[in-house]
Amino acid sequence: MKKIALYTLLLLTTLPLLAQVTEQYEQKLYRGKQQEILSHIADDMAKGRASGTINKQAIEQYIVRRFKEYGLKPYKWHYTQSSRCSDTIIARNVVGIIPAVVQTDKYVVVGAHYDHIGEINGKIYNGADDNASGVTALINLAEMFSEMKKDGRGPAKNIIFVAFDGKEFNMCGSEHFVQNLPFPARNITCMVNLDMIGTDLEPVGFRRDYLIVLGEERLDPKYRGILGYLSRRKNYDMDLDLTFYGSKDFTQIFYRMSDQYSFAKAGIPALLFTSGIHKHTYKPSDKSDIINYDLLRKRTLLIFNFLFRICEY
Repeated sequence: MKKIALYTLLLLTTLPLLAQVTEQYEQKLYRGKQQEILSHIADDMAKGRASGTINKQAIEQYIVRRFKEYGLKPYKWHYTQSSRCSDTIIARNVVGIIPAVVQTDKYVVVGAHYDHIGEINGKIYNGADDNASGVTALINLAEMFSEMKKDGRGPAKNIIFVAFDGKEFNMCGSEHFVQNLPFPARNITCMVNLDMIGTDLEPVGFRRDYLIVLGEERLDPKYRGILGYLSRRKNYDMDLDLTFYGSKDFTQIFYRMSDQYSFAKAGIPALLFTSGIHKHTYKPSDKSDIINYDLLRKRTLLIFNFLFRICEY
């Protein structure tokens, strides 16, 4: 216990110093960039990105191009990873790696599912919040960490970025990823899943600036408290809820409903970042115009700083 307490004290006292490193990369993230990426992923031409469709494959290739542009390395020699969801549906994860600045066998995984439910009865379910918002943040994070890597300032752990397919098919994409790791699961310090982080429709308190984070209790004790510290900083000040609106039962249920649970079942500490379900969830009205881009940027920057800090220790 004394060792953990000393580690935590060291971490918290160095957090302000680490902020000086991340600030220059935060400036590269602006509202227009996020709006462009999200609008492309949630455009009608993608037809709702249902797994196994040609339209979803176009978004798959878009993410691959972004990963290549930012210099991410392929995962096991490829940027895509296929798995069978059903007799007729093949899911294709998009995976890229930013190696640590100094060789290590430790990893952090950042994921967001890019599939949605497609077109039903002639209506397109664009899934702007679910989950073009999470994929947008994933792409932004990959860019910021790639710039940091070019400057030789991080990351201190290998970061794997995964756009999961097959979430709407019982999370078959993330299940396949976890079951086929090329290294021991214990080498993953933390998995962070971004699922629906673009709206301000269901605040946890009285403010529209909020974020729900589930699974913090699963982290190594020395990492707990970092999110609370960051959420009180001026740049990312927001209400942070480490439950699902205070309900223990709904927290457990909601935690099992997205890709982080595939990792948790394997004993990997895994977090879910979300802004919660709302009246547009799984409806054709989940379009780009419901996204709060200023808040999406703030949430993305908080997650960037959190990832940087858990990579450092």
